[in-house]
Parts: sequence; structure tokens; C-alpha cells
Amino acid sequence: MSEKGYSPTDIQIQRATGPLLGFKVLKLDQLLPELFELGERREAANHRSAPAVPTYSTACYVVEGTNRIVFDSAPGVALKPGSVAFIPSRRNYWQQYGPEPKHRVLWVGFELGTIAARHPEWNLAQSLERVHFTHDSTHLERYFLQIIREATTPSIHRTSGLRLALDTLLLEIVRDIVEPSKISSLISIHPAISKALGILETRFKKNWTLVELAEEVGISRSRLSELFNLEVGCSVHKFLNRVRVRQAEALLSQSNLSIGEIALDCGFATIQHFSRIFKEVNGHAPISFRRRSEYPGLREPRLLSKAS
Repeated sequence: MSEKGYSPTDIQIQRATGPLLGFKVLKLDQLLPELFELGERREAANHRSAPAVPTYSTACYVVEGTNRIVFDSAPGVALKPGSVAFIPSRRNYWQQYGPEPKHRVLWVGFELGTIAARHPEWNLAQSLERVHFTHDSTHLERYFLQIIREATTPSIHRTSGLRLALDTLLLEIVRDIVEPSKISSLISIHPAISKALGILETRFKKNWTLVELAEEVGISRSRLSELFNLEVGCSVHKFLNRVRVRQAEALLSQSNLSIGEIALDCGFATIQHFSRIFKEVNGHAPISFRRRSEYPGLREPRLLSKAS
């Protein structure tokens, strides 16, 4: 195949019908042998997927909603927006989606051995020999989106771009697993975005608009929106909500403040608005989260034990 890769018959895109407009990209091995499929899965509330045993490794990222992945007889692991799951090949699993009306998951299926051979210094076979989950990994969303963009956009050097996007995703997942405390999700190469992140992290009680934040950091509203989505992986509004929820989680776990007091302290005008945003981001209602914090045995595990 030509490196330019303009042929529309390279791959096959299957689009879902009905109100849930997800899609799946197949036959990617014609572009890149180690890449099998990728896409965006959208599911209804409380949907349960059929058990699957893929012959390739899978990485997925939760954009909206919550779900639980269950492996054979092992305990399930709950995922929320910002969670990433890595599932090795030939693992039997199924997914149970939560009660939220919208569920959106990005995923990529690939042959890990080929990438491990290409980058032996990364020790992928050892780092990714078992199932892994990471949470609060919103910085990884842009790497999933980049692979989808490369796969579905006919362009020059398409194969090279797809290979680079896949390798970068795996590298970032390994970094998140091996050194989670060193992930620089809040460090941007653009000084205006670094400044914006610092403002939102420390002055989260204010209801920032794009115009106000752009004036603070010294760039235009449109440029701020473009750079923020590119480098952070979400909108300013969504990031601000995540910061507020993270602060609320700490107060729910470590203080005796009422739900209403915590809502106001974190920048929410009403308890109703706070509860809705908290559940969207965290996957649990504030009162449920507080109860789970009081009883550590109810907390969700972050990492499954090594497969027997």
C-alpha cells in the first residue's frame, strides 16, 4: 500500500444506527498490521455487554457515564469518566453500564507484542502483562482521539502517523501505571494553558467564562478553547467541574460539613447542580461517596490481581 494511504477502501467504518451514534473502524491491519480495530462505543443506561475474549490487547477510555468490567470470577472494577482500562489478549470479560442516560467509551485493539518488539526499552511485556486500571487520567483522552483521527482521516504519511499515535498511547499508559505521581497532566507546553490550569486549580469557586479566563491568560477566547482542548483533552468547563469535584471528594471524606456547605464551598450555586455534576464525574452521588469513604471496604479496587 502507498505510504500516502488515500484509498477509501483501506479500512471499514461501521456506524451504529438509532439514537446511540457510536462507530467501529475495522480492517486497520491493512494500514498497520499490529492495529486491529478502534472506535467509540455509546450505550444506553444499564446495558450489559455480551462476554468477549479478544485475541488482541484492548485499551479503553471512559468519556461519559460509568461502567463495571468483570473478569471471570474476579471482582469487577468500576470505571468513571477519566478512567482508563488496559486488558491483555485472551481475557474473558463483560461490561455492565451504570444508570446514567449517556455512556461513551473510546477503545483501541492492538497486538502488544509487535509494539513491545519495536520498543524493547519500554518493557511493555512486563508492565502490561496483566489487567490494569487507572483513574483521573483525563490527560490520556487526547491520545485516544489522536489514533481515531489518524485512522479515519485520509492524509499523507497516514501509516506513519497511525503508528506514532499508537506507540505514544502505549507509552503514556505505561507511564500512568509505573509512575502515576509523575504524570504531568497539568503541565502544558504553552504558557497560557499552564497559567489557565493554575487559575482553575486554585480559584475554582469562581464561575469562569472563556472570555474572562482568556483575558486573564492573555490570549483570545477562540485560541484558548482550541489549545485547552488539544493539550488538556477537554473543555475549560469540564475541567473546572473535575477540579471542583476533586475538592468535594476531599471534603466529603475528611470533613463533617453538610452536602450543602460543601456544594457552596466548591463553587456550586445549588445542591441539585452539585449532585448532578458530582455523579457525572465521580459515578456516585455525594451522599453515596461519603458513605463509601466511611466504610473503606466498599471502595472500588484500582488494580486486579495478576491472572492465574
